[in-house]
Amino acid sequence: MYAAANILVCDTDKTYTVLNRYNPKTHSFEGEYSLLHNEYSNDSYFLCTFLMEHRGHNLMMVTSDDERYFQVKRDYRHFAEEDIEQYMHELTKLREEKENDLSTRLQMGQLQLMVAKKMIEQEWESVQNRESRSDEDTYVLLGQDYAFRKSLQTINQVVEFGAK
Repeated sequence: MYAAANILVCDTDKTYTVLNRYNPKTHSFEGEYSLLHNEYSNDSYFLCTFLMEHRGHNLMMVTSDDERYFQVKRDYRHFAEEDIEQYMHELTKLREEKENDLSTRLQMGQLQLMVAKKMIEQEWESVQNRESRSDEDTYVLLGQDYAFRKSLQTINQVVEFGAK
């Protein structure tokens, strides 16, 4: 990961937005940092807003390796600085909602899997209790017995994998 922090500067309005470090793997910047939430936004919300507000202006990216970096941070206005904490709060809330939604879906999937397992077990039991009337019928029952057993093994493997 590139070690220098980056800011995007508009000399016309004497404002800047913090991009922080660039991650070449994800092709994105870390974004604004929230002290309150102790995390980066990891999205381009503030960058896009900054670009829309300053369209037509000459913009320049300055890295923390540049001597101008600290002069800009000291003398220029930090764009949307007052909105960072609120945005991060909403972003955190949205992430939690997504995690809860995913958890609910996983639980529903497990429930559906257990219902399917119970239904297969009942069908398998009926096959095991059924009497065969001919050799062909015996082969059919053996095939059904194998299919139900294999289905239950597969469901058990899925359940075990989900529990990890």
